[in-house]
Amino acid sequence: MSKRKTLLAAGLAGLLALIAVLGIFVARGGAQSSVAMVDADAGLEVPANMQLSSNWKAQPATGAAVTLPWGNVKVNGDGTTEAQNEPFIAVNPNNPNHIVVGANNWQVGNGHYEVFAYVSMDGGRTWATSQPYVNRDAGRINAADPTVAFAPDGTVYFAFVALAPAQGAVAVSKSNDGGLTWASQSWATSFNNGADKPAIAAGNGGLYLFYQNGSLYSSVSSNGGATWGSPLMIEAGGRNASPVVDSRGNVSVFYNTGNSIRMARVVANDSFGYAVSTVANAVPLQPRAAHYRANIYAAAGVDARGNFYVAWADGRNSGNGNDILYSRSGDAGKTWSAPVALNTDGTSADQLMPALAVGKDGAVTVAWLDTRNDSANINYDVYMARSTDGINFNGNERVTNVSSNPNNDPRTQGSLIGDYFALAASKTTLYPVWTDTRNNNEDIYMAPISLAPPTSK
Repeated sequence: MSKRKTLLAAGLAGLLALIAVLGIFVARGGAQSSVAMVDADAGLEVPANMQLSSNWKAQPATGAAVTLPWGNVKVNGDGTTEAQNEPFIAVNPNNPNHIVVGANNWQVGNGHYEVFAYVSMDGGRTWATSQPYVNRDAGRINAADPTVAFAPDGTVYFAFVALAPAQGAVAVSKSNDGGLTWASQSWATSFNNGADKPAIAAGNGGLYLFYQNGSLYSSVSSNGGATWGSPLMIEAGGRNASPVVDSRGNVSVFYNTGNSIRMARVVANDSFGYAVSTVANAVPLQPRAAHYRANIYAAAGVDARGNFYVAWADGRNSGNGNDILYSRSGDAGKTWSAPVALNTDGTSADQLMPALAVGKDGAVTVAWLDTRNDSANINYDVYMARSTDGINFNGNERVTNVSSNPNNDPRTQGSLIGDYFALAASKTTLYPVWTDTRNNNEDIYMAPISLAPPTSK
């Protein structure tokens, strides 16, 4: 989440009075909004210590629950009305039933927010909770932007940005027991420079950390996250990194600028660096009825043959809602297919926050937020599309059995459901994860979707 210039919300006068650095900024449009509308990439800050509204009333989504072939499972185990949002997910490469989810969480109280880890050892049926922020710096009580990666040996790394009362710095925690406890934590960046929106990947025998501060940067650790190398700028104006690691351990990162989706590949010659190329042009999002933040984040994946896949939300279909576009490369990123829309609703609904996963069998799945079931384009569901060859996708399938109203949270009140949802795949199961408000507050939900046994080729 971006932490930039401060803007007070006009419709919440007297409530949002203190300035802090949690980047809850919002997209344009929406008569229902109580926060001023700005461009999704422009930035809006609201107080970290925002208090619950005394006159807030639940706004449950309309429409009956539907029956699906899979269930929806609540990930966070608390019984409070506090918000959990912005989930990230990773699956142990050595154990398909071992899952770690990271999320923002206001459960710590007093309007402060933290990052929590949720761990399942049984494929998402039951969950344990832990807190990766173990080495605090000068009372930096707030933390956000969770990202999780497994090393090949099963070690778990959890990166996040710590902030308030100063600009953000990125920390990386390490767990040797699958995320149940956290053995150590290092500071990968300094509070003097500021940093935001980390993403982490394990590849090339090391850890690769990506983050932004007006530009997209990378730092590398060769000793399991104990120390970090000097930052390397990948591109000025780059943001929202989505790293992928191929079967040989090579690392690439996808990201967006204001009007493009870009790819950077690690080049390890005489000096470490990145080779940058353009995947596709991207169009900023159209105005939306809901006022939570969203933008054109890239979601990416790579298969065992080195084919790359990327999806993003795009506003080019003017007047007909924002769509999920998709492109692939069969030549290691040298060329890319013409972008195609994956959502097949044919309406003016918004499709946002794509997540992409590539299975061991090479099948590509993309999941996203979708407002097609609400004519007002406020309530959202999660939909997905799946391709066994990375080219031809099946029809859109609904993942959520109950719609969510983004305004239905007493803490965030519609200003934030997270900058992203998440998706992971094991050999046997898909794990889409999202922010859900069916309980009249923001929770993290998952749908473990069993895959058909692979066919012989």
